[in-house]
Amino acid sequence: MRREAPVGAIVIFGATGDLTRRKLLPALYHLHVEGLLPEDVAILGASRSDLGDEGFRELARAAVGRFGRHPAEGTAWEGFAPRLRYARASFAEPDGLALLGRRLREAEQGGAAGRLFYAATPPAAFADLVRALGETGLAPGSRIVLEKPFGRDLASARELNAAVHEVFDESQVFRIDHYMGKETVQNILALRFSNGLFEPIWNRRYLDHVQITVAEDIGIEGRGDFYEQTGCLRDMVQTHLLQVLTFVAMEPPLSFDPDRLRDEKVRVLRAARVCDPGRAVFGQYEGYRDEEGVAPDSRVETFVALELQIENWRWAGVPFYLRTGKRLARRASEVTLVFREVPYNVFRGARVEALRRDHLTIRIQPDEGVTLAINAKRPGAGFALGRATMDFDYERAFPTELLDAYELLLLEAMEGDHTLFLREDAVERAWEILSPLLEAPPPVRPYPPGSWGPSEADELIAPHRWHLHGAGRPARHLRRAEGPTGERPRSSSPSIGFDLAQEGTRPPGSTDPERTGPRVARRGDAG
Repeated sequence: MRREAPVGAIVIFGATGDLTRRKLLPALYHLHVEGLLPEDVAILGASRSDLGDEGFRELARAAVGRFGRHPAEGTAWEGFAPRLRYARASFAEPDGLALLGRRLREAEQGGAAGRLFYAATPPAAFADLVRALGETGLAPGSRIVLEKPFGRDLASARELNAAVHEVFDESQVFRIDHYMGKETVQNILALRFSNGLFEPIWNRRYLDHVQITVAEDIGIEGRGDFYEQTGCLRDMVQTHLLQVLTFVAMEPPLSFDPDRLRDEKVRVLRAARVCDPGRAVFGQYEGYRDEEGVAPDSRVETFVALELQIENWRWAGVPFYLRTGKRLARRASEVTLVFREVPYNVFRGARVEALRRDHLTIRIQPDEGVTLAINAKRPGAGFALGRATMDFDYERAFPTELLDAYELLLLEAMEGDHTLFLREDAVERAWEILSPLLEAPPPVRPYPPGSWGPSEADELIAPHRWHLHGAGRPARHLRRAEGPTGERPRSSSPSIGFDLAQEGTRPPGSTDPERTGPRVARRGDAG
């Protein structure tokens, strides 16, 4: 990964907003506690409020106390608080950034001159902010982080890119999608390209279909005004789900150079067929219209399921099923690759139940890890097959605190590394793929909170079934031969479990994508 000149100051526009309080200030404080934030980096908050330095420090301390992982106290806080400064700023007024410019020059005396601007503002304000930075001369030599969604559709994304490039070169722009900062998303690349086992079977010859689920059990959390303008398709699919898909489907890059990696991500998106509204399901949870800021007759979707086809040599004929929504049965983000059936069943006539498809599940959050589900012989007389899983668990394999996604991405932006950020062409192609759904959206179906969305989502994936790994189930390792004292030998690899499930049972919340027989869809099950 390429490292460029460090920054001397971080400026957060929208310093009093929800994103700053929930994510950015706790992330910066944790980087400071861990010794990862350079000592001379100043943090300037900027918004229209007359807050002052002490007011901003009080806001930051309350935010860290409520949303952070480390207490805002003791020597750690005493070392962090002096970094925090504040300047009233309005990029919609003439000379609205004059005070910010003076505060920046004060903060940069004797330190690095590079600046990182973070636009934690509503996306509609991005163009005005960029224009103001250009007019006040603050843009040269700086970098800017722009939050998602980047535009509302293809036309507005192109218009916003043009406005940004009037002031900033593409090398200065960091379009952020925090899912790219998750360790388990990045581990998709490690799993594929650092192991000889998986890549040879990561293609249409061995895989039947791929599922990507990002499920939330919360609602819109008081963000009615935002969600009414955005919806689930723009908020989640155009960003998180399509970006995870690129990591799953991309070809091996020539190197881990940021542009080589991003080249391959864009090639996947260019190979993807634009969405067919007939192969998509929109839903809205019951009670959404009662939320603050939501229109009583709102048709905004809070759930999306769709099928996507990638037309290239590796993936032709392998459907990708994407699913995301709010107020679902539980919080879970994962990728499941479902393998084809065995070409010939040698157990036919041996009173063995129908063979089930193997599948590999990458658990992004929670319960981060990887599970390979296979068929295995049950212990005992006769020959009966059972379902077994081999599990890799992040927490057990690497007993260390993971960096939060925003912590990692802030570090990468400070160092000028674009690897995990979105490039202009990737953003525009993602909007192009979804354009048919924006122009002619499918009907919005109601679904009960706590379910897995409209039953039409089950019909979309039929004859297969949606999969979710059983959350929080205890490991039940396959019985091993006992030694002379009755003790079982300890595994030399405690992060790998071999779990032989009982016949006819399934962990709560888990479904079987490898079962292909007809079924009756039920609300409340996981597909």
